[in-house]
Amino acid sequence: MLLGFVTASLGGGTAWAQDEAEASERQPNPEDARSPEDTDFGHGGQFGIRVGAVWGYRMIFRYPDSPFCVEPDPTEDIDNQQKFCGHVGPWSLDAALSFAVLDSIEPYVWGRFGLEGEAQTNTQEVLFLGAGARIYTMSDSALKIFVEPAIGFGFEGGAGNELYNPPNNENYDPEYKTDFIFHVAAGPHWDFARHFGAYLSAGLTVGTLRYISASMELTLGVQARFP
Repeated sequence: MLLGFVTASLGGGTAWAQDEAEASERQPNPEDARSPEDTDFGHGGQFGIRVGAVWGYRMIFRYPDSPFCVEPDPTEDIDNQQKFCGHVGPWSLDAALSFAVLDSIEPYVWGRFGLEGEAQTNTQEVLFLGAGARIYTMSDSALKIFVEPAIGFGFEGGAGNELYNPPNNENYDPEYKTDFIFHVAAGPHWDFARHFGAYLSAGLTVGTLRYISASMELTLGVQARFP
């Protein structure tokens, strides 16, 4: 009788242990149960490359020796040519290489490459090179907001339209100076995955040396990151 009791007790304990193990296997893994909102989308420690399409409206105020900002009127003296101009700027592409030292701070080197010249100012395709940083709020979430200050230089030269350099005007020699650029933009950034996201921004790019120029811009782009 004693032997039967012990055997039954051992058998019941084994069955109980098996039930507990099966129940444990049926419990969801907390890691598996995490929602996309719980995923850490911070960029800290990642290299990034991004490309964006840029559209803008340009406003220009000329210095006396600045290039014309609209086709000159041949009936007017050089000093009486239009000094303030506004026009839609040509499309361009922004490209940047970055490394996020923290989730919230992502320094980058930056270039802007025009897709066509600017007829109104008789300049070649825009070429900016510079550096800046993106500063993120809500930096570990999929949807984050960024502000990006940057500086750079503009290297595009004159396009060679003779109307913009009238002959027999010894007092006018337009200078297509290398320009110094200030840039600032802000907008939302959405990470679809740990290594890929898209962004939209509104910004302002200001030139100071060739003439005083300001471009109000919209940019739509994508960013890939690794590791």
